[in-house]
Amino acid sequence: MAALHAFLAIATQWRVVGPGDGTLRRTGLDYQGVRAGLECGGVAVTPQLWSDIQLIEAGAIAAGLEGIS
Repeated sequence: MAALHAFLAIATQWRVVGPGDGTLRRTGLDYQGVRAGLECGGVAVTPQLWSDIQLIEAGAIAAGLEGIS
């Protein structure tokens, strides 16, 4: 649950690219923005928590949540 709460706190920190076809794609989290968001939120990031956040990030991308139009 800690990883989910942390992820939701920084869920707006995606890197976005325009591949040239009129769409936008999220390629992954912007780790500098994530770090700032977690620090501002008082979240102590352990190696295990970071790993869990990255698993959620990968799952969101794999589920197709990276596409925004």
